[in-house]
Amino acid sequence: MSTVIHGSVAISAWVKQLRVHQYVKNVLLFVPIATAHQFNYAAVIADLVAFVAFSLCASAVYVLNDLFDREADRQHPTKKNRPLASGAIKPWQGAASIPILLILAFACAAAVSLKFTLALLVYLALTTAYSVSLKRKMLVDVVVLAMLYTIRVIAGAIAVSVEMSAWLLAFSMFIFLSLALMKRYSELALLIQQNLPDPSTRNYKLDDLPIVGCLAVASGFNSVTIFALYVSSPGVQQAYATPELLWLACPVLTYWLGRAMILAHRRMMNDDPIVFAIKDGVSRLAGVLIVAIFLLAMWKR
Repeated sequence: MSTVIHGSVAISAWVKQLRVHQYVKNVLLFVPIATAHQFNYAAVIADLVAFVAFSLCASAVYVLNDLFDREADRQHPTKKNRPLASGAIKPWQGAASIPILLILAFACAAAVSLKFTLALLVYLALTTAYSVSLKRKMLVDVVVLAMLYTIRVIAGAIAVSVEMSAWLLAFSMFIFLSLALMKRYSELALLIQQNLPDPSTRNYKLDDLPIVGCLAVASGFNSVTIFALYVSSPGVQQAYATPELLWLACPVLTYWLGRAMILAHRRMMNDDPIVFAIKDGVSRLAGVLIVAIFLLAMWKR
């Protein structure tokens, strides 16, 4: 019985260490196939393999990040429970898992295409640089986070061989920059709430909270503006049967971004904003509404 319990604890620790719940971010790989309306078997399979490749690669970097930060994480109110910081997983075990995860990730990437493999390599280089150094540089960290989200969208387009829309690229950069700033805002707010000092692994001060919040709101509403311009573009008029319906997505997106920022301000967002959105019922409803609006706009009577 003790062996079974120990085994389940070990599996639970690895699931937590690999951040399996963060794999939801890689759903962004499917955005280009959806916006291009190319729902065919080969494209879906390519995107699924690409999803696995990015997930395994991301897990390798999460392990690397926690190896570097385990001493600082032990002093953090929530990060101290991470497996490497708590000792549930030994440092040598974490280090040994990194090459295994990367080999599997790039084997999957190679099965998609050479260009996709190069995109994954760029993602790995940038996210590793972020873990080692860039996350400690003020504002550079959130710009890089936004780029890492956007690279997923670009890689999704490469995986299924569709052209990346300039509108989608611009929208992605601004909305992901807003979410990255929201994440920093939530982290600073939590430290203030618990009367803790300035973060040691981030180049932010607790007094920066209002500025970070303003930047998050500005970037988020800029993304809504870009989306509105996209709806007005000639390409949309040709791609959708009833493009006017897409305007309905603007108030939904505006509401979701505003609500998310208010919840972060109220110290009610303790997760990464994207993970929070998956868990939050109102956010899921907003997502369903936006998908429904796009489907109705595509529907030919």
